[in-house]
Amino acid sequence: MPVAAQKTVLDDYDRVRDEVIWPTLYGLGGETLYCGARFEAGQRQVGGRRLTLEHVYPADWIAEHYGCDNRDACPVQAYRFAEADLHNLRPAIGNINSSRQDTSLGEIPGEQRRFQEYCPDYERTSGDSAVVEPRDAVKGDMARSLLYMLNAYGLGLPDDMELQMLLKWHASDPPDDAERARNAAIARIQGNRNPYIR
Repeated sequence: MPVAAQKTVLDDYDRVRDEVIWPTLYGLGGETLYCGARFEAGQRQVGGRRLTLEHVYPADWIAEHYGCDNRDACPVQAYRFAEADLHNLRPAIGNINSSRQDTSLGEIPGEQRRFQEYCPDYERTSGDSAVVEPRDAVKGDMARSLLYMLNAYGLGLPDDMELQMLLKWHASDPPDDAERARNAAIARIQGNRNPYIR
């Protein structure tokens, strides 16, 4: 049975964002995904930059999987559950989230850092085959989120992203106490755990 079949009724991304993520899951503050910037309870900016939510497995990929033209016009109920799944949503600085969009994750040879003044470990290449390499401290976290989404919703990876790499990241950056606590909090709210987090 897919993991998603065990979910509760969290199927409205806007409601989840406004009523669950910020006041509950991050009600005491937290840390942004790509930059590791700390934010306090109720804070929706870091260094004057807006905080948004990152779909680690991009919402556009989910919409495409369910045969929708775009994420803003996808009436498929399974899409709504996947889009609102807490295991796939992380706080991010808005322009970093915009830079990633639906770009595949990968390992970039050398250094191709952007936004160094406030996000020194964010790397992204350019062009049609662009790749984003997250900071080492969250590679495992992101891999576990992606692995969960593949399992929970039967999603696939784009051709330029390798399952082996995700498994390597999962092994080299194991869950820490904060990730385990987040998983337990999501289980209380949403009704299921990410089985890759032990």
